[in-house]
Amino acid sequence: MHEYLARLQDPNPSVRQEAAWDLGRMGTAAATPEVLGALIQRLRKDEDWVVRMAAAEAMGEMGKAAATPEVLGALIQRLRKDEDWVVRMAAAEAMGEMGEAAATPEVLGALAERLLQDEAGGVREAAAKALVQMGKTAATPEVIQALSQCLRKDEDKSVRREAAWALGRMGTAAATPEVIGALAERLLQDEEGWVRWAAVWALRQLLPAHPEALRNFLCTRPAPKALEEVFRDSPGAVPALRALLSDPDPEVRLQAVWALGAMGEAAATPEVVRDLLLRRLDEDPNVRTAALEVLRELPVSPETVSAVLRDIRGDEPEAAEATAWALERLG
Repeated sequence: MHEYLARLQDPNPSVRQEAAWDLGRMGTAAATPEVLGALIQRLRKDEDWVVRMAAAEAMGEMGKAAATPEVLGALIQRLRKDEDWVVRMAAAEAMGEMGEAAATPEVLGALAERLLQDEAGGVREAAAKALVQMGKTAATPEVIQALSQCLRKDEDKSVRREAAWALGRMGTAAATPEVIGALAERLLQDEEGWVRWAAVWALRQLLPAHPEALRNFLCTRPAPKALEEVFRDSPGAVPALRALLSDPDPEVRLQAVWALGAMGEAAATPEVVRDLLLRRLDEDPNVRTAALEVLRELPVSPETVSAVLRDIRGDEPEAAEATAWALERLG
């Protein structure tokens, strides 16, 4: 190890760079106080940006073993103040590779700051990626607000994409009206396919387990194609969508009907069919029409049709609707 430490002090910057990279390739085995102290010195004070970048990269390759307060403090300093954007990017990437161990308030504050203020797209993307790697541990209000703002406004498609991934990984804390609105906006409006797909993925993570977030999404009146993209592979959303079929707002009921229709086989159950039959009696004509269309298109089996008829009594409000629907589906 002493050989590498000596090379970190060599007058030739290429030698110092290679020494840092060699230490990084050793991984956690090299994460000793002596080595980390030498890398911190190179990161903070080396006049050559390539050496500072290599020092940050080496710290990242050592993972959580390198996530000491001293190392994180040096990375934060370079992330905020280094004049070379490649060094700032390397600092953010190193924090991300340390994962949850690096998710301190100071680190999260620095990453959120760079997300909104750094002029280099590569740095903003690296900051968002670091938050993806930290997952739920990074879900502070400050971070969520920064990611939501980047998702709506950042000119770099890679930053918008990573912001969506990060929000999707944050769970309950990120299922706010602002976030759901931003994801829905990207899904409906973003010209980049990878950004739209990331928004779909994030919505699939956030909506099924959070009924209020699901309601907020339906209130954005997503297009049928958007509903299909979000719900076709999300059978876990069925219970929450069924509950929203009784929402006081007819627009929410309408969107819930369309969402169930977009789910295909996952929604083709006797319970869902009964709910839709009740919507055929809805006071809102748009809901009634949508329920009829979904009931006609839902891929139900003959066994499901029989189960619906068997479970409905003749004195129930939807009995006549059920009989007519069954006759139509059974031919």
